[in-house]
Amino acid sequence: MIKKEGMMKYLSKIIFISMILFQCLYSAEYDWLQWGGKSGKFIVNSENIVEVWREEGPNILWKHSLGDAYSSIITKGEKLFTTYSLPDSEIVVSLSKNTGKTIWEYKYPRKLWDDMRPDFGLGPNATPLLFDDNIISIGIAGDMKCLNIDNGNLIWERNLNNDYGLRERVEEYGYSNSPLRYKNCVIVHAGGDKISIIAIDPNTGKNIWESPGSRVSYGQPSIIHIAGKDQFVYFTHEGVNGLDPNTGKFLWHFKIPISNGNHLTPVVKCDENHLYVASQFNRGGGRLLHISDEMKVTEKWFNSKLQTSCWTLIRQGDYIYGSSGNHNVSHLTVFNWKTDEITYREKGHYMAQMLYADEKFIFLDIDGNLHIATASPKGFEVKCSAKVAEKVCWTLPTLVGSKLYIRDRKSIMAIDLAKEN
Repeated sequence: MIKKEGMMKYLSKIIFISMILFQCLYSAEYDWLQWGGKSGKFIVNSENIVEVWREEGPNILWKHSLGDAYSSIITKGEKLFTTYSLPDSEIVVSLSKNTGKTIWEYKYPRKLWDDMRPDFGLGPNATPLLFDDNIISIGIAGDMKCLNIDNGNLIWERNLNNDYGLRERVEEYGYSNSPLRYKNCVIVHAGGDKISIIAIDPNTGKNIWESPGSRVSYGQPSIIHIAGKDQFVYFTHEGVNGLDPNTGKFLWHFKIPISNGNHLTPVVKCDENHLYVASQFNRGGGRLLHISDEMKVTEKWFNSKLQTSCWTLIRQGDYIYGSSGNHNVSHLTVFNWKTDEITYREKGHYMAQMLYADEKFIFLDIDGNLHIATASPKGFEVKCSAKVAEKVCWTLPTLVGSKLYIRDRKSIMAIDLAKEN
């Protein structure tokens, strides 16, 4: 018979192990490992999000200076990761999730090519990818680094520009597309003249497959299951494409004519055979594409009032929510993706980067104003707003549980969005 003290020690061990397992499962549930979050749809499984914060504004847990970049923040366990730049170098950084203090940095020199334009800053623009125990980043000039997430030690490196050459286009703002994980490989939009999309072994940096060359656009690619297949959906200068992420086999192309070929907005999966695709500038707008199981693509409708730039759109049921407009004007918009009917359109909240959690829309506009709103097909109802960052805010916020991590081009901060007791 087990003595009472022995039984108590045994139970204590069981409780301790259970707590550790729970913490690991909780962390894995909320880890934000790549651009777009766990779902890739900017939809987060968080609860207890505040609807109206206190009079003095949201609860800012910490704020620290950080160099320039549009790279968003990824997380694993108790660590944050992102990239930033100095005048002649780029840095991959690991920070404490609880304090924002630096854990490690990996710095490397950046060499820009002659025709690179600094109009919108010098990046990095791409968000890194956490792949098991590695972090994989892409700098604005194509420097690709794979580092150990615990200490920042270099595992492998390569340069996309050296490997595949510059991408011919009207303007050149460097590499902006973030790497994505698919099964046991990393898929990268290299955008070279001869090779466009590559799948990389995350352990060695060697190519697994390559797809034919094409010019690149800046809209972030997506990995989605549509028309009965997993597909890597990406933009070129000429339009939108789908390929098989297992093999690199080209599946379909749909031409989208706009003035400069600069497609900026990620696609939105509407159902198992429909994609919503948006673009900006002259001849831009929103369109619904039907993709048959035979990979035939048909445009169902086009609406020039649904121009969209470098921000996120979120589908809920038959409706899509987000900003519409261009660099001159922006509207909060709701529309029915099946019919293209715009059910709500209100000017303001310029270029909002949106997340959806706990039946609320959380969005940060270009001026650094943070908003929480509820919405229905009839429109948005903004519940609270506060100025929390500086212009220009183009970086997608990261939500982990009730903690929101945001950055502008000078600082990074953590905000607690939990309801107060």
